[in-house]
Amino acid sequence: MARISLKKIPVNSNGLYLYLWELLAVAIVVLTLVWGVLPLWHRQKLQVTLPENFRFSYQLRDDYLLYRAMVREACSKYDNLFLGDSVIWGMYVRNDSTLPALINQKLGKETCGNIAIDGLHPIAMEGLMKQCANEIHGKRVFLYFNPLWVTSQDYDLTGEGTATVNHPRLLPQFDFSLTNYHGTLKERCNAKLEQMLDFYAMLHHLRVCFYDNRDFKTYIAKHPDENPLSRIRMELSPIEEGHTSNATMDWYESGIAEQNWPWIDLTASRQFQAFRNTALMLRQNGNEVVVLLGTINPFMQNPECLERYRKLMAQAEELLSQAKDSSGNTLVVLPELPSEEYGDSSHPLMKGYDRLADFLISKGLFQQ
Repeated sequence: MARISLKKIPVNSNGLYLYLWELLAVAIVVLTLVWGVLPLWHRQKLQVTLPENFRFSYQLRDDYLLYRAMVREACSKYDNLFLGDSVIWGMYVRNDSTLPALINQKLGKETCGNIAIDGLHPIAMEGLMKQCANEIHGKRVFLYFNPLWVTSQDYDLTGEGTATVNHPRLLPQFDFSLTNYHGTLKERCNAKLEQMLDFYAMLHHLRVCFYDNRDFKTYIAKHPDENPLSRIRMELSPIEEGHTSNATMDWYESGIAEQNWPWIDLTASRQFQAFRNTALMLRQNGNEVVVLLGTINPFMQNPECLERYRKLMAQAEELLSQAKDSSGNTLVVLPELPSEEYGDSSHPLMKGYDRLADFLISKGLFQQ
C-alpha cells in the first residue's frame, strides 16, 4: 500500500492545510467567541426601559435572558422589588393596579418594582434566581409565597398527574423526584444547556423576540428576501400590553366551585423547600428579604379543607419565622380578603390589591 506523505501534498491557492494542534486551536478560539464573547457582548448591549407601572410581558414570560436584563434595570431604578407569581404580577388587573403599582401611587414615588412572572412557582423561581440572583443586591426584596403551590402533590410537582408544568425550562432537569415533569430527554438536555450557557439563552431570546418563535432555518425559509439580522434590536421595553381592563366578577359570580384540596406537609414539600432556598440566596447576596405569606380564598373551601388550610398556614408561619435558613428575613402574614375581593382561589381583584397596599404601607416597610 502506498504511503501518503503530507509533504507531498501540493500547495495551491484554494487549499489550507493545518496540523491537528492548529485545528484544535482554531476550534477553541471559535467556540470561545461563539459561546463566550458573543453572549457577553449581547448581554452588555441589551438595554431595557421600564416605564411607569412596568411589569414583564405575559407573551415574553419565558424569555429569561430578557428577564435578567429587566432585573438589572429594575435594580438601578427601584429600592424595593416584588418577586412572585401571578398574584404579584396581577392576573386580573391593569398595569397600574398591581400591588407594587398601587403602593407607588399611594406613596407618591416610584420606589417599588414588579419583577414577578405569571406562573412562577417556587421551584421555577429558584431556578431563575440561580441565573440572575447576582443581578439583585443591596435591595429590599418582597418575596411572595402563594399557598396554592402546596394544595396537592401535583402542584408540588411530586405527584403522578399529567397537568401542565409552568416554566419547565427553569426546573432541575435531571431531578427525577419531580414526577409531574415529563420532559423528553431532548427537552431536558436543551433546557440544561440553556441554564449552563448564555449562548443558548441568547438564541431563545432572539427566536422569541424577533423571529416569531421559530428557529432560524424556518424563519429564513419563509422570508427569503429579508435580512434576518435587520430585525434584531438592542433596546426593548417588554411591558405587558394585553391586560387593558380590570376584572369585575369575583370568584362566586364566576361560578367557581367549592374546593376540597388535600394540602401537603410543608416539611416534605419541594415547592416550600425551593421557596426557602430562594430567600436564602437573595439574603446571601446582600438583600433584605421580606417574606409575604399569602392567602388562599377561605370562602371557596369546604369546612374540611378549610380546617387543613388553617393548620398549614400556622405551620408555614412557624417554619418561615424560626428556620435557620429564614433567620434575618422579615415575615409579613397578609390578611385574608373579603369574599368579593377574590377573583379566584388566590388572585385578588383591584379592591383586594388596594387593601393589601394599605396594609403593607401601614407596616412602615417603605420608610427610608
